Amino acid sequence: MAQTITSLSLTAADDVKILQQIATAVAETLGFKRFHATRLVTCALELARNVIEHGGGGFARLSLHEPRGGAVMLRLAFADQGSGIDDLEEALAGHGTRAMGDGLGLGLAGVRRMADAFNVDTGATGTRIHADFAAPVETSDLARVAEDAGNRCDEILMRESNADRRIRQLETDLSARELTIGEVHHRTANNLTMIASLIRMEQRRAEADETRDVLASLGIRVDSMARTHKLLQAGTGETVEPGPYLQQISALAETFNRADLQVEVEIDSDDMPIPARLALDLGLITGELVTNAFKHAFPDRSKGRISIRLVTQNDTIFYRFSDDGVGLPEGHKPERSGSLGWRMIRTTVSSNMGHMTVDVSGGVTVEMSFPRIS
Repeated sequence: MAQTITSLSLTAADDVKILQQIATAVAETLGFKRFHATRLVTCALELARNVIEHGGGGFARLSLHEPRGGAVMLRLAFADQGSGIDDLEEALAGHGTRAMGDGLGLGLAGVRRMADAFNVDTGATGTRIHADFAAPVETSDLARVAEDAGNRCDEILMRESNADRRIRQLETDLSARELTIGEVHHRTANNLTMIASLIRMEQRRAEADETRDVLASLGIRVDSMARTHKLLQAGTGETVEPGPYLQQISALAETFNRADLQVEVEIDSDDMPIPARLALDLGLITGELVTNAFKHAFPDRSKGRISIRLVTQNDTIFYRFSDDGVGLPEGHKPERSGSLGWRMIRTTVSSNMGHMTVDVSGGVTVEMSFPRIS
């Protein structure tokens, strides 16, 4: 009389992990003591590993048997699709690859010693192994216990199958999401670049200096957003390395350099990526501050210097802008100014839960801090 508990295909390392759960659950359901359960699971893992690594895959079957005149036995049956074991006697004696194994180190010889009964049938079409273990089960309970053990195995297989499907679906969804986001960044960057080009065309056509300055400032704002989306398209996540990005933004503002004024812009940043939204906003802020400095900080001078520093310390991002220009009149508070640029800066800092201080003595220094929220 035999009662099948469960069977499992063995093709990958993950299948061995599932078999470990199944063998452990079966041993517990049948009432094996811990020592005997450990031997049983160890043998199951060794045989499963051999099937996958040396036999090209196969299957495992667990069943309960009632030999004539004997105790109830739990049988571990394994079959592979390999070319067979070249020297079975050597393997069973503890020699050769199949004998030693390179996982648990038991091999066939070790399994043979642990099992209460052991049988191997090998040939050109594959290898079949039976390893029997005396089970602490009464004959009258054989069918019921086999059903209980089978139900536990079904739960494990169902759980693992659902988990695998969920993981594969999540991976597929994530890939599709990343592809979609990348396409959005690509199209957005192209559209913004085109808008920036149109603004520059109008800037060149403008006759009034004030109009050209306004269009130049607007072009920098739009171009800074375009560059953020380009960086996000090329990246692997919703973060941006701030150093190269700020270099690009400051280079845009350097278009304000002219023959009688050369301003050096220095960027100091660590390598810690920052969230994309904050990067976009800091790009706008940097473009605005650099533009203001070029326009107002260096009257009657041929040279100037701007420093921009961005570092992350613990969970806080610190940003500092400073120029060595003339500063502003005493009592002037640009952070309270009604100009479009400063209103944009204040709103941007606030929307990122940041804090800002401004010092206008001996040049303009703007310091900001933001919580690092992924």
